[in-house]
Amino acid sequence: MLNLSNIYKHMKPNNPVGRGAMTQYQQPQINGFKSLFKAFLEKSDRSLSSIKGVKLGVETSEVFVQDEWPIQLVERLLKEGVKPIKVSVEDAASRRVVAIDTSSIKVAVGSKGVVVAIRGALVIREWSRIWAEIIGPFMVYIDYDGVGELLSSMLGGEVRLDYWGDYQLYNSVQKVLAGILEKRLQEYAVERFKDTILLFDGSLSAGPLDNPTWLVSRIIDGARPRGNDILAFSKTSILRVWGELITSLKLDAEPPYVVEMTWAIKELEMRVKVLGETYLARLSAGGEGFRVDAAIRKSIGDVLGSLLKSDSLIYGYPETLILAHDLCTFNKMDLIAMQSILRRRGIKLFKPTSIRWLLFRPIDGGEPA
Repeated sequence: MLNLSNIYKHMKPNNPVGRGAMTQYQQPQINGFKSLFKAFLEKSDRSLSSIKGVKLGVETSEVFVQDEWPIQLVERLLKEGVKPIKVSVEDAASRRVVAIDTSSIKVAVGSKGVVVAIRGALVIREWSRIWAEIIGPFMVYIDYDGVGELLSSMLGGEVRLDYWGDYQLYNSVQKVLAGILEKRLQEYAVERFKDTILLFDGSLSAGPLDNPTWLVSRIIDGARPRGNDILAFSKTSILRVWGELITSLKLDAEPPYVVEMTWAIKELEMRVKVLGETYLARLSAGGEGFRVDAAIRKSIGDVLGSLLKSDSLIYGYPETLILAHDLCTFNKMDLIAMQSILRRRGIKLFKPTSIRWLLFRPIDGGEPA
C-alpha cells in the first residue's frame, strides 16, 4: 500500500486561517477502514507490480465542462420572479462544522490502463479550534479487466460489475474512484459526529456509479437521527449560471439569503435524481451565488444562520470546504513523488512530444509547460 499521508502529520501552516490556527493534520481513526478498502489496498501493490517495465505516458492538462440551463426555465424565472428567504445570524446557535472533499489525478497512462491516485480530507471546526484529517493518497493501476473488481470492493460488493460499461476508463475512472471515496467518508462522518453541520462538495444528486442512489440515501437517512444537517455546495454547477442571473435581479433583500429552486431542478430532464431540497444561496455582500442542496431537520434559514455563525466565508463560500479542497488536491510535488515511486518500482515513464512546443517554441520561448 502506497500511503503518503504520514508526511502531513507534523506539518503546520505558515499562516493560520479563520478563528483558530490549524495545528494538526492527522489520520482519522476509522474502524474497519482497512477492511473496507482491503481489495483496493491489495490490488494497489499487485497492479503496480504487474506493469514493471511498461512505458506509460504522463498527462499534462485537464478539461472542465459547465452545463447550461434550458431557455424556457430562464424565461419562467424572469416572468414569475423569485422570493428570497432571509437568513438571520443573530439568534442562530453555534455548531460544529465538518467539511469533506476528495480529489483524484491520473499519474500516468498507457495503452491498456491508467495509474490513478485519490485522496480525501476532512476539516473539522469546533468553535475556536480547527483541524484536518487526511486520508490517502491511494495509488493504483487500473485496466479494463480489474476495474469492475475494484469498484465492487469499494462499494462493498453492492454494484453490478456490468454497470461499468456506461463509463470510459480513461475519462471517467478517476472521477468515479474519488466519488466513491468521498461517499464513504461522508458515511463515516455521519456515523461519527452528532448535532453537526456536514458540508459536502457538489450536490446531493444520485444515480451515477460514483453517486449510487442507495448510498446517497443511506447517508442522508443516517444523518437525521443523529441531529446532523447536510449542506452540499456546488462550485461549478448549472445553478452557477443562475447565480449571476438571480443576483442581478431586483430582490427586496440583502445577503445573506437563499432562493428556493427545487421546482426548477425537478423540471430538468436529468439522468440523476436529486435528493433533498435545492437552493441558490448568496451568503455575503459582494460574494457569489452558489447552488446548495440541503438534507436538513430544521428550516434552511436556521441551518444557514448557524453555519454563518460557526464558520468563516470567503466570497460567500464556507472556509472549511475551501480548506478541505486545498488539502486533498494534488500538487506538482505530489505528482513528482508518485511518479518517482513508479520509477523505483521499475516502471518506465515518458512524456509525449508536445506538437505545440515543437511548432511555437521559437515564438513562445522557454521549455514546454
